[in-house]
Order: sequence, then C-alpha cells, then structure tokens
Amino acid sequence: MTENATTRTNRPSKRRRYRTIMYGSLAVGFVGYVAGLRAELPVVALGVYWVGFLGFLAVWKGSSVTLYDERHEAMEAKTAKRTLSVAGAALILVAPTMPALQSAGYELPTLAEGGLYGYAVLFGVYGLLYAVIRLRN
Repeated sequence: MTENATTRTNRPSKRRRYRTIMYGSLAVGFVGYVAGLRAELPVVALGVYWVGFLGFLAVWKGSSVTLYDERHEAMEAKTAKRTLSVAGAALILVAPTMPALQSAGYELPTLAEGGLYGYAVLFGVYGLLYAVIRLRN
C-alpha cells in the first residue's frame, strides 16, 4: 500500500500574513509616535506615525488578497452594535445629570464633558450616515 504524500507547511496563509503586516505597520507607527514624543521630537514622531498609517493603507487597499471574509464582517457588525449600545447607555444615563450637577455647584471635569460631547457627536454621525444609506437603498 502506498501512502499519500502531503505537503504541509507551517507558513501562515497569505491572508493572515498580509493582515499581520498591515496591523504591524500601524503598531510600529503608533509606538514610533509615542517614542518620538518621549524623545521630544514631535515632527519625527508625526512622520513615523504617518508612515505607519500609510503602510496600513497600502496593504489594506493595495493588496490583491481578500483580507476579510463574511465571518469577520459579522464579528465587526456585532462588535459595532455592542459598542454603540454601551456608548448610548453611557450618554443616556450621564448626560441628563449634567445640568443637575451644575445647579448643585458641582463642576464636571473637562475630560468627562468632552467625552460626553464625543459620544453625542458619535451618535449624530451615526444617525446622519444611517439616513444617507437608507435613502440610497
């Protein structure tokens, strides 16, 4: 009896390799940015950040390989829905307390106020894009 010869390699798939390069480029850009800021070289930091970001875009848009499939799209949709649910709950629970706290003499920290405005802008953009997409379909 003869055995079937299998040629197995331990190399990752082309899709996985491209995704690793894509996110690795982004990570190098981010780490380089932080390192440049710590070294007090803000222009170099920004340059490294942009090179990493452009490397990410080059692989994402320039590769001939399909980087994601239906499973990834389903995971992204589920994650986006849960993220918006958490952000929406935070906005709905915390935003109405701002006037009450201010009338009681409590000043909301600038960071918290900015975060709430950020959530409000997030939902404003979501609503606008939802309306545009719905009108186009």
